[in-house]
Amino acid sequence: MNVVQNMKRKVLGLVAVLGLTIASQGIHAAQGPVRIGWVNWSDAEITAKLAQIAIEDQLKLPVKMVQADIGIQFQAMANGSIDLIPMVWLPTTHAVFVDKHKDKLTDLGVLYEGKLGMAVPDSIPKSELSSVEDLKKPEVRAKLDGKILSSEVGNGQYKLTEKAFDVYQLKGYKIVASSEVGMLTEMDRNLKRGKWSVINAWSPHWMFSKWKLRYLDDPKGVFGTAEQIHAIARKDFPAEYPKIATFFAHYHLPDGDLQQLMLQARESSADKVVADYYAAHKQMFADMFNGKN
Repeated sequence: MNVVQNMKRKVLGLVAVLGLTIASQGIHAAQGPVRIGWVNWSDAEITAKLAQIAIEDQLKLPVKMVQADIGIQFQAMANGSIDLIPMVWLPTTHAVFVDKHKDKLTDLGVLYEGKLGMAVPDSIPKSELSSVEDLKKPEVRAKLDGKILSSEVGNGQYKLTEKAFDVYQLKGYKIVASSEVGMLTEMDRNLKRGKWSVINAWSPHWMFSKWKLRYLDDPKGVFGTAEQIHAIARKDFPAEYPKIATFFAHYHLPDGDLQQLMLQARESSADKVVADYYAAHKQMFADMFNGKN
């Protein structure tokens, strides 16, 4: 047991003896910063960084942002290296990670709703490609060079695409994974060359504003229907940080605001648009810490 943990127990014991109620969370500052895990997705960066600035301003607690692939984030949260992840897509996309570590995790609440699936530029005729089933057509596979463009290897969508290969019996395809930016850059390059692309897409995302895209129908439901984006924390987190747990239980951004922030971040930076938005909506965030939406 380290010195910090000993100090924490002594202080908590003293508070109990004196019969005091812990009205603030300043005691946790001795533990170091609150550690928020995030993945470099446009919506995730906005929501995570807004949470960071709100916690630091409202509670005067330091926050450390920890970036890594989603699978690594869950492992780190399960072993206590990260406190929470405010970008968990359920019930489908990240279910495999939640199920694996469910005894060590707790759900703080739903932040917003989303959708994911395979998408294509709207310039591709629907008569030729409108469904995941259509990917089995030899002529469609040839025009796609047998490629499904994806973001990170091993993330939820990547795993669902692997499942789609099996469920839809898609032969002759491979998943070409890089990053969100890499995937979209490759699609844009193909568009300019008049070539076809199919990507692993999700919304809300600025990609649907920059390009005319459409989701492929998924008649076998591999990619699920509407998804909910949750804040998931390590199991003991709400007891240690009740004000932050309350905040995430009431943390919600209007879809239009989130989409606009993502677009603005492309033109300047996420840090700038987040700071400006927080300054303009400071009372709204204060209400969230007090259990109000």
